[in-house]
Amino acid sequence: MSRPPAFVVLGQGKSGTSLIYRVLERNPAIALSEPKELHYFSAHYDRGLAWYLSHFAHADPGQMVGEVSPSYLTPEALPRLLETLGPDTKLIFVLRRPIERAYARYLQDICATQKPGGFHVIARALPGWLDLQHAAIRLCYSLFRPENILPLFFETDIACADPCYERKILAHLGLPPADHAATLDRVNPSVMPHYIFTDERPLITFLRGKRYVIPKHRLIFCAQQRNSEEIRNPDPQQVRDAVWKMSGWSRLIAPEEYAALQARAVLPAADRLERDFGFDLSHWRCPPRRIMYDPALPFPRFQKDAPADA
Repeated sequence: MSRPPAFVVLGQGKSGTSLIYRVLERNPAIALSEPKELHYFSAHYDRGLAWYLSHFAHADPGQMVGEVSPSYLTPEALPRLLETLGPDTKLIFVLRRPIERAYARYLQDICATQKPGGFHVIARALPGWLDLQHAAIRLCYSLFRPENILPLFFETDIACADPCYERKILAHLGLPPADHAATLDRVNPSVMPHYIFTDERPLITFLRGKRYVIPKHRLIFCAQQRNSEEIRNPDPQQVRDAVWKMSGWSRLIAPEEYAALQARAVLPAADRLERDFGFDLSHWRCPPRRIMYDPALPFPRFQKDAPADA
């Protein structure tokens, strides 16, 4: 019979959970759910415990069973997790600088849905979202034993010169250290989505030092590869809709916008988290910065070899 998880990585999304999953799944002492992100306690609780446990049937008797779902650090999911898995469950969550995380999530949503709208809508909701995050962390520490909770920080544990997240996780789980160095390879990296339209002639374009030839009569949505889309012989309305949507997307966060959001939402949230939970969030107090992601690449089949001086 399938065993329930002994540990859960609660999230958050766009904070390195896919990387954590990839690193932990190569550890022979660990058996993770297949696939990642079951979202059982947040979105699929009505499917029942048997459905949930079926995703761990492949685990060998000697392996520690775990799950990684970035949607569980919420006041709704945590009581369900406690009721199902018990207070001895080992928990791990990752916090990322809120503006960077929110903008990365904004771009991911565009990649997945192609919906219109600027980042300002997300920015207005940031203080409320940080209030919910704080409430979820407070609930986490009230429902589960503090010694069973491992908070990680994206900037200082994962996306840094000497990543220590794997070492910390294995120690938290009571497992021996890995016999390899932790990887910095990105998983699901953020990109700036965009459209490319060609009419009567092919288009030759260079992106990130690569040469692409887009055939004529194409409307290409360039996003993360799993979300990219090609429309052959698009009608004029499809092209107009694409141009209209793309014109409203926020292509960057300027330092002035960053500073305003930091003062209004991030710094008060950092003060509360440090006061209530003893976290060191000095890295949240960074100088205002410009955030801009590389444009998404077209489909690889459109890449053509080009001379180095082209």
